[in-house]
Amino acid sequence: MALKPSNFLAGDIFAMKEKKSADDLTAMIMQEVRKHPDWSHVLGVTVTPIAQAAPHHANWSVAFVADGPRIAPSEAFQFARKLGGKFDLAT
Repeated sequence: MALKPSNFLAGDIFAMKEKKSADDLTAMIMQEVRKHPDWSHVLGVTVTPIAQAAPHHANWSVAFVADGPRIAPSEAFQFARKLGGKFDLAT
């Protein structure tokens, strides 16, 4: 099947993502963090708006606050990236 522009316009790639507040996104991320005992050094997360490069990219980024010299695990960033594919930051 040949792909036509109309296939993309009606497809999921350009679908509008649900908007969430920074507080909602923070709560969702911290809920996931608390599920992992080995992530207990992660004390918090900050959600910051950024320019959206493409509709399927997030319009926000995260920064984690950790206790001590350790950084947040890569899986925490991956979880946030997955949420960025589903939700836009409400501005």
